[in-house]
Amino acid sequence: MTNQVLEAIMKRRSIVRFKSDSIDQDKIQSILEAGRWAPSWLNMQPWRFIIIEDRKMKEQISSIVPSVFNLSIKDAPVCVVTCVNSKTDPFHFIEDGTAATQNMALAAHSLGLGTSWIGIFSLENERKSSERKLKDLLNVPKDWRVISILPIGVPKFKETKTRKELEQLTNYETFTEQDKRKILQQKIEKPKQRIEEVLDHLDPISTPPV
Repeated sequence: MTNQVLEAIMKRRSIVRFKSDSIDQDKIQSILEAGRWAPSWLNMQPWRFIIIEDRKMKEQISSIVPSVFNLSIKDAPVCVVTCVNSKTDPFHFIEDGTAATQNMALAAHSLGLGTSWIGIFSLENERKSSERKLKDLLNVPKDWRVISILPIGVPKFKETKTRKELEQLTNYETFTEQDKRKILQQKIEKPKQRIEEVLDHLDPISTPPV
């Protein structure tokens, strides 16, 4: 039996162009519910989701984000801006906001929709950053931080990007750089292969050199 959660995780892709099709409000509510049920530190739920549907507002937001995402925001019938209260949860608010964003992206995919994760958070909280500009535009209070923007819509094109093999990403017990492991493995295998080659050429009744 196919696991629907794993299937959604593995098939979700970032969609940067959307059709003009509108989205049912029921689907939008389901996506927001997925964000609401994301994990957060001590279950503080320090988030707020701003729903952007107004065309002029989307155009203003598109002028703030990096140009590669301009069309994503303009095309998408709905954008969700995820904000978190850094005062409510000063230690884990970034993780909380990203968990909620990921939940919504997966929910959107499961409903036949697409999203592209636009990271807007400014690590240094610079005055002229895109995050600050967006906060001013959306009247986001001082203690709140903007983590992401999710344009949501019907995908215009299908994305099929792959992932690295699991063995490239997995360690056991301690961290090991994969390149070093590969070199070490080669050092072990080459002498072993050479010994096998020598033994193959020896007379079966002779004694291998000591």
